[in-house]
Order: sequence, then C-alpha cells, then structure tokens
Amino acid sequence: MTRRRVSLLAAGILLLAAGVRLGYWLEVRDEPFVAKLVGDSAEFDGWARGIASGDWLGSEAFFQPPLYPYLLAVVYALGGGLDTIYLLQVALAVLAVWGVGRVGRRLGGEGVGLAAMGLAALYGPFVFHDVQLMKESLAVLFVALLLWLTVSLRDSGRVWGWAGVGVLLGVLVLLRENAFLAGLFLVPLVFRAGEGRWAAGRRLALGLLGLALVLLPVAARNMAVGGGFLPTTFQGGANLWIGNHAGAAGTYAPLAPGAQVPALEQQAPRMLAERETGRELTPREVSRFWAGRVVDWALAEPAAFAKLQLRKLRLFWSFYEWPDSVDYYWMRGRSRILGAPLLQFGGVVILALAGLWIERRRIGPWSPVLLWTVGWTLSVVAFFVFSRYRLPVAPALIVLGAAPVAALGRSVAAGSLRRSAGLVVVLIAAWVVPALAGYAPRLDLVHHNLGRLAQERGDLMVAEVHYRQAAAVNEGFFLSRLNLGALAARTGRPEVAARWYAEAVALEPESAAAWTGLAATRLARGQLEPAREALEHALTIDPRHVEALHNLAVLSLAAGDLPGATEWNRRTLEVAPGFAPAERLRKRLAGAGARPAFPKSGDKGRTGGARGPRRADAGNAGTLSRRRNAGSRDASRADCRRSSETLV
Repeated sequence: MTRRRVSLLAAGILLLAAGVRLGYWLEVRDEPFVAKLVGDSAEFDGWARGIASGDWLGSEAFFQPPLYPYLLAVVYALGGGLDTIYLLQVALAVLAVWGVGRVGRRLGGEGVGLAAMGLAALYGPFVFHDVQLMKESLAVLFVALLLWLTVSLRDSGRVWGWAGVGVLLGVLVLLRENAFLAGLFLVPLVFRAGEGRWAAGRRLALGLLGLALVLLPVAARNMAVGGGFLPTTFQGGANLWIGNHAGAAGTYAPLAPGAQVPALEQQAPRMLAERETGRELTPREVSRFWAGRVVDWALAEPAAFAKLQLRKLRLFWSFYEWPDSVDYYWMRGRSRILGAPLLQFGGVVILALAGLWIERRRIGPWSPVLLWTVGWTLSVVAFFVFSRYRLPVAPALIVLGAAPVAALGRSVAAGSLRRSAGLVVVLIAAWVVPALAGYAPRLDLVHHNLGRLAQERGDLMVAEVHYRQAAAVNEGFFLSRLNLGALAARTGRPEVAARWYAEAVALEPESAAAWTGLAATRLARGQLEPAREALEHALTIDPRHVEALHNLAVLSLAAGDLPGATEWNRRTLEVAPGFAPAERLRKRLAGAGARPAFPKSGDKGRTGGARGPRRADAGNAGTLSRRRNAGSRDASRADCRRSSETLV
C-alpha cells in the first residue's frame, strides 16, 4: 500500500469520525442531559462557572479531580458555552482516533493502524461520551497519547521521552485518579534486555519527575487551603469503601441514603467519619478513615472480599453499559446515529480476543497495550464499576482488536478463503452478538433525572409525573419517593407528602432527609410531638442536618417554647451561617422580644448533637401572648414546610 493511499484512507477515516460525532451533536444538542445537565455534568458545570467568575484557587481540598472543571472554566471565561465545549471535545476526539491509529501502526503496521482508526471512529461509547459534559472523552485522548509515546519509546533509545510519559500519566491522574494505579503496570516497560539497572532506573526516575511536575502543584494548593498533603483529591478512601464492604454490590451506592447527589457526595464521607470518630477530621484523615475500614473488612472476611472482587471483574467485562446519571441506551433511542449499528464494548472484546490469538506468537511488542488493559481493569475493579470508568481501556482493546481486521485484508489479498471466512465470522460476531442482548434503558433513572430537570425549571407538575413513573418502574427507588414527598409538601398536600415520606423512610431508615420531611408533614397537620420525635431521630443520624435543626426551632416556636426556638435557631446558624429560613426566623424571634446570642453571619461552628434545649412549660413561654404566638405558629409551619422541601 503506497504512502499516498494510506494518507488518503487515514484522512477519510478521520473525516468519518468527525462527521459521525458532529451529526450526533446536531441530533442531541437540544436534548435533556446534553443541553440541560444532571449529576456530575451539572456539578462540573457549576464548579467551572464558579472558577470562571474569579474563584480560581477555591477554599477546600479537591474532592473530585480538578483538571476538567478548570479546562471548562477557561472556555467559559473566554465567552464559550456548552456548544463550544462539545465542539472542542469532538475535535479532540478526532485527534484521539488518530492517536489510536498511531499506536496500531507502531505495533502492527499500516493495516493495523488504519483498522484501529476505523474501529475507534465507529465505537458507540466514544461517540456518546464525546457529546457529554464529562471528562471521559478527554481521558481517552490522553490514554491514546500515553500509549503512543510508550510504544514509540520502546522502539527508540530516547531516554528523556519517559518524562513525557510521566507528564501524560499525571494529566490522566487529574482526570481519573485510578490512572495512577494503572500506570504502575507500565513500570516493567522501562526495563530492556541486555541493559543494566542504571538505564532502567533513569527511565523510571524521569517518568516520576514528569508525574511530580503535574501533581505537586495540586498537592501544594490542597495544603494551602488546609487539606493536608493530597496530590489529587480526598475521595479515594470513600470510593474504596463504596466498592468494598459487606453490603457492596460492585457498582455505585451512596455512603448515606440520597447522597448520590454530587453536592452531598462530598459531605457524606466527612459527616459519617466525624460522627464515628467523634472529632473534626481533615480531608486527608477522612480519606484514610474510609480506606482503613476497607482494610479491616478485607482482613476480617478475606473470602467475601475476594468474591466481591470477582463480581466486579465480571461487571467490568460485561457487555452492558452500566449507567451513571445518563443512560446510554436511552440516548441511543433519541439518536439515529447513536442508534445505528455502531461497534459496542462487547464487539471490541470479541475482536481483542481474536487479535490476542492472532498475535500470540509475537506478544512482546504488544506488551504496552496488554499491561495497560490489565492495569486499568484492576484499578477500576479495586473501587466500583460504571461503564464510563472502563472507557479508558477501550483504546488498548481497539488496537488489539484491529489485528483481525488487518489480517482479513491480508488474507483476502493472499486468496486464503478459509482464513478469510473465519475472520469474517469473527467480524460479524463482533457486531451481532452484543446486539442480541437487547439491553433496555433504566427508565427509573431516566425519569428521575427528567423530573429533576423539570423541577429546576419550575415545572412541578411535569416533575411529579416523572418522579411517579420512576417510582412505578422501581419500587425500591428511594430518591423519587423523597422528591415526591417534597413536591407534595411544596404544593400544600401534607397527607400525600406524608405517604411518600413514609415510603422513603421504610426504604431507607437511615435517611435524615426522609425523617425531616416526614416531620414537616406532621407539623403541618399540628402533630407536634410526632414531629419532634421524627426530627430528633433525624439528628441522631446526622447531627448537622440543617433542615432538621431549623425545623426543631420552628416546632419549638409553634409549641410556645421561645427559649427553645431561640436555641435551635442559634444551632442552625452555627452549622449554616446565612441559611435563609433560619435568618427569617431569627428576625421573627428578635421581634418577639427574644435576646438570643446569635453568631455573626460569617461565623462557623458545630452543633452539639441531637439533644436540644428543654421545652419550656406554660409559665416560661416568654412575653408572647397566645394570640400572637398562634400567628407565629402558622407562619412557622409554613417556614418549616419550605425548609424541608429539598429535592435530590
């Protein structure tokens, strides 16, 4: 094959990759979850807009890897929006397709390189993530570049290039932290037959230098804001526990009921760790607390731990695309391009296995992609499995899967009908077998997130319809029941709200939010003592639950207990200075003649726990008359209902 023909074919494949992605973007650019964001996408968007508005340093240690939000912030600061980001991601995705091709060319020649480009151009999960506000698309690019550089250095004597390997790995770590564990599996590549340890040591040292150049500034920033020495984030320990404990299923489950909302994901690990240790913890200590619990459980139940790892390994290699916030199969139904017979993960696995068989007699040159595949697999399995977490293994699998495609071309050219027929069967199986599974969307997840988007734009009726559909599809779906209770409370239906909150409590008895919502419905119906019991139970679960603290202040005022209301209000503002419902109640209490020692609006403190002030008897009700107190009671009940309507 002439160089000109190779160049023309490569250009055509790159144009195909760009066309598929641009066409998909045009199809879905106004669709939910692309134009309107949920989950981590919404979190990254909000974080980036805060950075772009001037908060470039931040005030706390990073909980999620920071690179992607900071890159988004640059786009926003320059006047770009979501469409700009998606178009940039499409351009970088085309570059990633080219990078995958370069890896294939290095390992198997021009045929493997072109085949790898073609497979990457038509890989459905790549297309899907390239038009999501998520870091996975960018991670694929840097994996392709990392593998290309690593393979190139294996064929040359350039020692300093290993510093570039370290830099690329560091960038990946700032996108996906488990890349550090995967990178350890590339260390054997620094050794070469016939060379001494000194040469291998130089390569390793340069790789570590490149890695440090990327991560040390982040570590210094985290130390500057009081997070301790954290080269990346402090979510590692919590994520390790989520995927490794007695009740773990292998995929994601929140540490606390309802805490899968990104804003709460950061609070739950610290809240639970501090409750168990009885003291304040630094971010580094929070991560170590959860990691320590995993080690303790693994040592206490090694058989259960090993069985769980095998389950996660099976989940990782399953053909199913495990959803996070956005369901891949639902989006396929919204797009003719994504719904077309593109290559799926199962197909890539089938082709990679065939490629491994074809190259079994010269496996040495393929060691970089094989080591990366093993390393990335184990680095994800060590935590928990989502399909987007396994996406960075796809470039390596696609390069290996390109081998049978290239072999088919050689067999046809050589006139080997038998071998050609066998390879055609492999290719057909790669496209057909994954489609036979007939995976359907997770409609409970889809409807729940559509409900959240409807609620955010103020369309409460549509939101309730979606939440009800989610609850009907999945009888164990806690979040939709919690939100249905909040919607019913907001729209003045306390009896309906009570039913939904009761179902939520039955599903998740350890949810402080559900108990707080249930208490609000009881207070709205004048059931003061049952409301107090529910709120006090909520505070045994989470002593810093702002709505529960505030609602106890409201309840105390409704019961005629002005000193109690004052004390609970003070505690609320200690935990959440500036909390609007508490500030309104503070002014009301001050107008009623109370003289509370409130903290200043900028002060921060900690609540003393669930035990509150004693209720005053009738003689200690303060200077409020019964009539005046009745008016405050009505207003306070309304305030209580508003404060507990937290949708997740």
